[in-house]
Amino acid sequence: MRSRLVGLGVAAAALLVFPATSIGSVIDVFPGDSIQRAVRQAGHGDVIKVHEGVYRQSVQIRKNGLTVKGAGPDRKDGTVIKPGKTKRCFHASAGVCILSHRKGDRRVRTQNTKLKGFLIKGFGGFGAIAIDGKNTTFLRNKFVDNDEYGAAAFSSNDSQFLRNVATGSLEAGFYVGDSKQAEALLRGNKARGNGQFGFFIRDSAHGAVLNNEAVHNCMGIGLLDTGAPNQVRRWRVRNNEASKNDRFCEGEGGGPSISGTGIGVLGARRSVIRNNSVRRNQPKQSAPFAGGIVLASTAPFGGGPAEHNLVKQNHAFNNVPADLRWDGQGDGNRFRRNRCDTSQPSGLCG
Repeated sequence: MRSRLVGLGVAAAALLVFPATSIGSVIDVFPGDSIQRAVRQAGHGDVIKVHEGVYRQSVQIRKNGLTVKGAGPDRKDGTVIKPGKTKRCFHASAGVCILSHRKGDRRVRTQNTKLKGFLIKGFGGFGAIAIDGKNTTFLRNKFVDNDEYGAAAFSSNDSQFLRNVATGSLEAGFYVGDSKQAEALLRGNKARGNGQFGFFIRDSAHGAVLNNEAVHNCMGIGLLDTGAPNQVRRWRVRNNEASKNDRFCEGEGGGPSISGTGIGVLGARRSVIRNNSVRRNQPKQSAPFAGGIVLASTAPFGGGPAEHNLVKQNHAFNNVPADLRWDGQGDGNRFRRNRCDTSQPSGLCG
């Protein structure tokens, strides 16, 4: 570690990130240094500044109140994390993992972690993952060619995914799962050329998917209820672009094949799908949930019908087999003032 800077200027910079009661230090990390060593050294409110370069390692965070800040997600003059010899984070299958930590004789959520300005590439599982996290923020990162998920939060509260990019993930670019009170925010992200999902919300309640872009995935945005204890309900999906999601993904583990879906409301409840642009989602091969905006039951896969959802003021055109689709199951679904050409059943446009 080449330097640890503590001073009035540094403390002022930290105050931009944390409340006035938290005065932190800046810990500098340069190529050849260990980011993990900086994490061990850091305390609540500290900023770990990882300078431009390539770092072949994984990083595990089990402390509250840390900001880990790179030089940006550019390949040439940013901060890049790639797999190395270290075996942290699920035997190095994740680039960065935020996990619960021990407090006395029990484990508690790790809170107020911010990961900003990294390119995380080529990990066998996740670019970055929070499990049992609270108020985790992924900001302006790029997740490239990670085998399962770009960035994910499991069993977490108040996760924020802000202005990130995810490409080449086999399962999903961005994921929120298994969270009873997720209160998650996904805003201003881009999911391009991933596998099954650009944005994947599974068995989690309460959150917002706003102003994102999902292009060339198998499904752009998916709200999926599998019948697990945590229902998918009360999500706001608004002002997103979900277009040209035309890749084909074979079904896995008894699930259906996916292709050509813009927004899938699959067993979800009491959610609002509003003011989205959903265009040219056309399946490469036959897939049961293909279409622009699709409401369908997941009872055959362990879930239930989509119920009490509002689909309003969306623009959906040139989707196959229809711009709006509803399987007719579930009570209380409403379609209001949508601009589209085709629907199944007819009459859902307008």
